[in-house]
Amino acid sequence: MKPFKAVLAALFVNGVISYEVNNVQSSAKKARTPPITVQGNKFFYSDTGDQFFLRGIAYQPLRKEGEVYDRTLENAYLDPLANSTTCLRDLEYFQDLNINLVRVYHIDPSANHDVCMKAFSDAGVYVLADLSEPDLSINRDDPSWDTELFDRYKAVIDSLHKYNNILGFFAGNEVTTSKKNTNASPFVRAAVRDIKDYIRTKNYRKIPIGYATNDDAETRSSLSNYFVCGSNRTVNSIDFLGVNMYEWCGYSSYTTSGYRERTLEFKDYPVPVFFSEYGCNNVSPRPFTEVEALYGPTMSRVWSGGIAYSYFEGVNHYGIVQENFDGTVTKLIDYDHLKRRLNRAKPVGINAKSIATIENNDAVACQAQNDLWQATSVLPRTPDSGKCECLQSTLSCIVTPYKSLNEYDLLNEVCTQVDCSLIKSDASSGEYGKFSDCSARQRLSFAINQYYIQNERNPSSCDLGGSAVLIGNNDNLDLAEVLSSDGRTCKEAIGDILEYNTVKQAAPAKSNTTLPKSSDNSGKTLHSEKKNKTKLKSQAITIRLDKSTIYHQLRICFVLMCFAVIF
Repeated sequence: MKPFKAVLAALFVNGVISYEVNNVQSSAKKARTPPITVQGNKFFYSDTGDQFFLRGIAYQPLRKEGEVYDRTLENAYLDPLANSTTCLRDLEYFQDLNINLVRVYHIDPSANHDVCMKAFSDAGVYVLADLSEPDLSINRDDPSWDTELFDRYKAVIDSLHKYNNILGFFAGNEVTTSKKNTNASPFVRAAVRDIKDYIRTKNYRKIPIGYATNDDAETRSSLSNYFVCGSNRTVNSIDFLGVNMYEWCGYSSYTTSGYRERTLEFKDYPVPVFFSEYGCNNVSPRPFTEVEALYGPTMSRVWSGGIAYSYFEGVNHYGIVQENFDGTVTKLIDYDHLKRRLNRAKPVGINAKSIATIENNDAVACQAQNDLWQATSVLPRTPDSGKCECLQSTLSCIVTPYKSLNEYDLLNEVCTQVDCSLIKSDASSGEYGKFSDCSARQRLSFAINQYYIQNERNPSSCDLGGSAVLIGNNDNLDLAEVLSSDGRTCKEAIGDILEYNTVKQAAPAKSNTTLPKSSDNSGKTLHSEKKNKTKLKSQAITIRLDKSTIYHQLRICFVLMCFAVIF
């Protein structure tokens, strides 16, 4: 009798086992991910036309409390699609859970995502990615749609558009959360408009763009209408809507949870709608009984599935696995409950051929503004980087790039002393300052420069407790001779410099704010006699060194120095 190894070798040589191996591999390749398309209010596989339902999970690791990392080289956030070790580890659990989609909240556009995206594609797993990141998003308390945000969003799209298993992108997540901040929604819709136009301009695949909203009782009807209303829906309205839904807790039911009311509200919604998060944890462990209703015959006619929150366990206790320090994960009790429910989920859909092939672009009437909804239909302009570069070129006193400070608070304080109408926005009235689309740092530099001019260009006024720096006298630049990065002259981009360097004395409502004029208060921000009053919620932002803008300033300074030497 031949030794076993010899027999095994002979089988390989004769192709017996190699055939079986190849057969298994070819079967695995069948689990591919053709692009998902939107037709009417449903998702469809682009190859077969069968309806696609999301069986998803939120997939966003967070840095551990007290974790040490190099902030000069690493992001404060983690991109799970850029870590092949962990994504391949977790893919096995996704397949066990019967997951066909993950939602990733933070993408590093400079990272390589090939390994994870290829492995996910081979396993039939799609990705929904948020375009924002913790330090770059539309801030509901002081909303803007500016050049820095637009560049971030474009970079994420550039890095992921090539993958067929990118289902779509979220242009915002819970930006408007109550009647107090409905004026943030026009900035999100402007982002949707510009992102869709960017994708068309770059000749990328038509990737759906959507928005994820909370389930606020006072604003949900107006908000869902706002993002699809108007005469030209294909240009600036969303392609899908996600609802972060936590109404069903424990062993609730379709009628008592509120699911029945939400389903009736969205039954005629013109684009796909799904749960962008679900999984109330008021009852623990979570039984996930809502899954049966979500994928059942009644809800699946309206909803396109959902995304369970969340894969990783954290301080909020929504996870289904615990990540260990050795890199392994441990299943929690919630894991088995979700697995059992999702593996039973078998929604019955339709085929794209059974509905009209022409997209429904009929206008949806926009609801009028009211006490609960103040957002206007007039959207902010598309951010113009060339214009903002030219504005920066005219400034003599700018915010320092060498220290961290709170841009939001500092800008509000400076604007109590000078007129900031050119950099401010009012999305309730539809009035947007000419430079309101410039980056936060550029807008702050403009305000600081106005303060410097108002104080007769006294060098001591260009300090603000170490928050500002004087870089030269750019008031008399010939803007017709200065070019922006897009080839326009700055005269074409922003007009006459005197228009911006003549300060209006009629500033906004005066306060008792005192702006420090020297660096004696180094390391401190501006002081206010109102500091004991409740401060507006702010978002701490680290000042970034804008290389292109600094280069532009140095180039101008060099020209001015050469001019002085010659004459």
